[in-house]
Amino acid sequence: MKKIFFATLICLALNACNDPKADEKAVLNDVIKLHDKTMGFDEQVMHNKMKLDTLLLEAKNDEAKTRIKYLTTRLTKAESAMEDWMQNFDPAKKGTHEEIMSYITAQKKQITAVDTLLSGAVKESAEYLKPFKK
Repeated sequence: MKKIFFATLICLALNACNDPKADEKAVLNDVIKLHDKTMGFDEQVMHNKMKLDTLLLEAKNDEAKTRIKYLTTRLTKAESAMEDWMQNFDPAKKGTHEEIMSYITAQKKQITAVDTLLSGAVKESAEYLKPFKK
């Protein structure tokens, strides 16, 4: 019983020592790292869109045109999602610790979703473009 009491006391003492600002900064750093990783797709998005635009002009059949338009639209939507997220993200969000942590955690989920959109769109368009590399 004494061991449980001391273990509980140690846990409470450690929790009391937690720095809320350090917690906020750690999660915010995760969000920034995800943002930076996601921004790495920017050049590939532009490159793939330009190649797809060129292929669209050269496409001979409706099936190819439809596929190219779909891939271009997917890249554009993913790119727009990134732009929207960046415009709405407030890294200096104010409020209580709980409000800030809730906001940053929600932003982490959003940028993760944007990363998934962008990486998927880039991967799919790159796969389509492989046979056309010169």
